[in-house]
Amino acid sequence: MTRTDAAEPIVDPQTSPRMIVFAGPSTAEIDMRKHAVATYAPPVRRGDLASVQGYDIIVIVDGEFGQSMSVSPKEILGLIEQGKTVIGASSMGALRASELDRCGMIGVGWVYDYFRRSAVRRDGDVALVYSPFDMKPITVPMVDLEFWMEGATRAGLVPRRDGGRLLKAARGIFFADRTSDRLMDALRRAVGTELLEALLAFSDGAIPSVKSLDAVEAVRFGASLVARAGDHG
Repeated sequence: MTRTDAAEPIVDPQTSPRMIVFAGPSTAEIDMRKHAVATYAPPVRRGDLASVQGYDIIVIVDGEFGQSMSVSPKEILGLIEQGKTVIGASSMGALRASELDRCGMIGVGWVYDYFRRSAVRRDGDVALVYSPFDMKPITVPMVDLEFWMEGATRAGLVPRRDGGRLLKAARGIFFADRTSDRLMDALRRAVGTELLEALLAFSDGAIPSVKSLDAVEAVRFGASLVARAGDHG
């Protein structure tokens, strides 16, 4: 994921100073605000965590990818050592949580569990292209397809062989080129129109966004920790 602005997170005086959420294309900010009072910042990048000293709970959903730009495990460990709670989910947060859960980072959601149980963690599985104007996704990430196939297989709607063929076709498209139209063409060629339409009907006509589901779960969990601390404060 690439963030085009260079702005530092800004504390909103109308929100609680106790929790900050770094998010972007995984789900709309307006949807997260329904579940948690917090400061919302753009996808995290290296160096951003130096500005979160006023927060007790840091939720990492989205983040930039790139060798010199991604938030590093060392930065997150530094916060944990200071006694702060760091939650990861959905995208970059899920990836880092799967690496650091033994060190105290809290992972939330399906994507975190997917990385945790994977023999090989692929950054590209959560990568997508999004509009710099409104952060709406332009391409479809592989984790959404993996989540979709897991549910369809469990429901008995697709044989594992066909599910594997569908996922292979999706992986054959570079993440930055995996638009919905191009993806659907590839899936139709891989498994046929009849099966593809049955799978789409199973998920209400569209590939489900597990990243969105996980982002909401993470901010709700963070909000529960804030409330719990308030009850004991």
